[in-house]
Amino acid sequence: MLKRYLLLFLLLPLGAARAQAPANPAPGTFYLTRQDSARAVHELFKSRRGGGFGWLAFGAAGMAASIIPAQQATSAGVWTPGVVIGSAMAVLGTKKFIQFGWGRERRVLRNLAATGHLPADVQRRLHGNFAPLHGTASAPNPLLAYGKAPGNAPVANDAAPATTPVQAQAQTLADARQDTLDAVQGLFNAKRLAGQLPILLALPGLRLMTGATKTGVSSSPYGQTQSADPPAGQIALGLALMTGGVVYMFVHNAPYSDAKFKLLHDDYLAGHPLPPALRAQLKPKHIEAGRTYREKMERRASRRR
Repeated sequence: MLKRYLLLFLLLPLGAARAQAPANPAPGTFYLTRQDSARAVHELFKSRRGGGFGWLAFGAAGMAASIIPAQQATSAGVWTPGVVIGSAMAVLGTKKFIQFGWGRERRVLRNLAATGHLPADVQRRLHGNFAPLHGTASAPNPLLAYGKAPGNAPVANDAAPATTPVQAQAQTLADARQDTLDAVQGLFNAKRLAGQLPILLALPGLRLMTGATKTGVSSSPYGQTQSADPPAGQIALGLALMTGGVVYMFVHNAPYSDAKFKLLHDDYLAGHPLPPALRAQLKPKHIEAGRTYREKMERRASRRR
């Protein structure tokens, strides 16, 4: 008798959950599919790999700025804090690369296509900016490579109205404008990324400002060496490297800010042409990069609603 009541108690939540999902959903109501989860998984892994590369790059630069000067004859030794911090950042970046590498992403997606299940650590991270969203028929399907391509677009109850030549021409013009704006966005993102790289000069600059450059023989019988404070010229050089990297980043990125893009976006949609110098820099790769970025921002905005 006790087992019967216990079984009934366990089945009640399952029956309630099934009752909440109507057999015939109302028009406009969509349920998440494996494709939606696969897109969220791909976005999660791609973002984490990018973060791992950033941590690894900064860690390697920090260790190099601390170790390489120690190999010079005028150096007093390795700057230990730089090595410790750089090593920790490099280990963190390596861990992210291993945990969210391309190989594991393929295994996760293959298992998702076959069984519909995700590892617990991946499922736990699919929230916030990586929460699955219902996609459209034109959205990329990461499961195509694993033989799983279920229909993901909602089926319309009524036949779509025929498109007139005027409507088709207007749609073509709208698509061309969107491609142009996507190319501008992709160009702006590439320029901003290139402008952020000189910030790495801050690490060797900090090493020059804090590291010792001269050694002296101690009067101690153990023969230990003593380090001298860095000269004013070395401090000035380190400060110049740090300041120059930061200033270059701000000056270089100023013409490619979000505010500048918003201004170009509004002017272009109002009928004004793009500046010739800007149009000459646009390439086909910028269209794809900008489209990917725009879709990512749209998904992020939808998740925050």
